[in-house]
Amino acid sequence: METAIILIAFVVVASVFAFTILSVGIFTSERAKQTALSGVKETQSTLRPTGGVVALTNSVSGTSSVTRLKFTVGLNSGASPIELTPAWTAAPSGASPISSGSGGPTVVSYTDSRQHVSETNWTLAWLGESDGDDVLEGNETAEITVWLQERAGDDTFSVGSLGDNFLDNPLTKSITFSITISPSVGATFELQRTIPASLDTALFLD
Repeated sequence: METAIILIAFVVVASVFAFTILSVGIFTSERAKQTALSGVKETQSTLRPTGGVVALTNSVSGTSSVTRLKFTVGLNSGASPIELTPAWTAAPSGASPISSGSGGPTVVSYTDSRQHVSETNWTLAWLGESDGDDVLEGNETAEITVWLQERAGDDTFSVGSLGDNFLDNPLTKSITFSITISPSVGATFELQRTIPASLDTALFLD
């Protein structure tokens, strides 16, 4: 009788132990699955270019230079919506953009061989279909304008400073640069172009 009780006790303990191990295994497997899916979501390219880059040039302290860069982006198929609320808005006078009083998590940075601006002054416009908010979703197309140099109310440009999120060194001919968009979700999106040896008022950099 005692032997049977001991045997039953062993069976019960073994069953509880096996159930515990199985539960831990299932939990660990589920956590690993969630981590993997999260990693895929973070590395997926969410943005895509919907056109080329347009470089607008002006005289900057007597030198013909690129003062603004314009490009359009949309979402890749199946990508999650991205908030594009800019920290800057176009000034009514046409001068450099002014603070919008808000700003979302998306950051647009600029880099060339001489300088890096971690957070540029950029403004946003919507082309075609839009539901009125600052979230890029569905088939919407966003036009982003990156302001490289400071613009006065009289439409003249001057060399800015990195402290103001402008370029210390004007972007001129034959210089390669990159623009990086870092959204809150998904991989960063980079555009790299080279300014041609001959400048015009507007340059299409395909």
